[in-house]
Amino acid sequence: MTPAKFIAESFAIATAAHLKHLSTTSYAEHKAFEAFYEALPGLIDSYAEVYQGLRGLIKKYPEAVCGECNLEEYLEDLAEVDCCDSPALENIIAEIEHLTAQTIYKLRFLD
Repeated sequence: MTPAKFIAESFAIATAAHLKHLSTTSYAEHKAFEAFYEALPGLIDSYAEVYQGLRGLIKKYPEAVCGECNLEEYLEDLAEVDCCDSPALENIIAEIEHLTAQTIYKLRFLD
């Protein structure tokens, strides 16, 4: 997955989580989605800035719409993100992975 696609899709999944936060009747889901959509954009912004500082400006981003995004698929897609030669980018990806896995736990096991 290209960095531009990863960034665009990540912002789309944050928006989808925000909308799920607003539409759920479960308090646990409401809070889990809230924590996720509040934290993810800042992490993605950091990834984008560090990536561009190391490799140059991304001049074009693909359109990304996430109607029925799946957090588990998102977590799996993190493995395909271009960051392997930069510890700084790997650390940000690890934070995103942590946030996503924690959100999946909250959605699966908390009432």
